[in-house]
Amino acid sequence: MSDLTQYLPNYYRNSIIMKEVFKGLNLECDKLSNDVTDTENQFFVVLTDRELWRHEQDLGIPVGNNLSAEARRGKILSRLRGTGTVTKDMIRNVANSFVNGEIDIIEQPTDYTFIVKFISKKGVPQSIEDVKTAIEVIKPAHLAVEYIFTYRTWQEVLNLIADWQEVKAYSWDSLMTFDSEILNKLYVENDLVYYRAEGGGNAFIFYYNGKPYARMVV
Repeated sequence: MSDLTQYLPNYYRNSIIMKEVFKGLNLECDKLSNDVTDTENQFFVVLTDRELWRHEQDLGIPVGNNLSAEARRGKILSRLRGTGTVTKDMIRNVANSFVNGEIDIIEQPTDYTFIVKFISKKGVPQSIEDVKTAIEVIKPAHLAVEYIFTYRTWQEVLNLIADWQEVKAYSWDSLMTFDSEILNKLYVENDLVYYRAEGGGNAFIFYYNGKPYARMVV
C-alpha cells in the first residue's frame, strides 16, 4: 500500500486527523496505480483480458467471443508471427502460438511438402485445428503439409510409473500422452501440489479426459 505520509512534515505524521485523511488518499493512489497497470496490460496480447477484441479487429480476425481467451490469444499471436516471408522459423513460431514445446519443421522439397512434427508435446494437441488453420493461411499454396505426433513408449511409461500393476489405473490415451516434462520439479504433500523450480519433486503431470492431474511417483 502507498504511504503518502512520508512526504508530510514530521509534525503532521502523528496527527490522527491527517492519518485518517491519508488513509483514504493511499487507497485511492493504490487504486489509480492498479488501474494504470491494468490499462497498460491491455496493449499487450499476452497480458490483455478485456481488450482482445481490439487486437482481433486490428488484424482482421473475426472477434471470437465464443472462444476461450487463450484460444483467441493464440490466433492473434499466430497472425502477428505469420507476417513476412514464410520460413521454417515462421511456421514453427506460428505453431508455437498454440502449442508450447519443441516443434520440428521438416522440408521435403522434391515432394512439395513439409512436415510439422510435435516432439515434446505428446499426443494430438487440443488446439491442432487452430494450428492447421493458421499454417494454411501462411504457407505457400503449392506446398502440402503433414503433421506428425509423438507418443510415449511402454518403457518410458514404466520408467515414470512404479510398476505394471499401476499402469492398469490409466487409460490408453492418458498413458501415451501424459506430460512428464516437469518430473523432478512437481512436488505433492498433504494433497497440495507445489512446483519446485530447483527440482526435488516427487510427482508428474498426466492427462485424463483432457484434464491435467498430479500423480506421485511411488
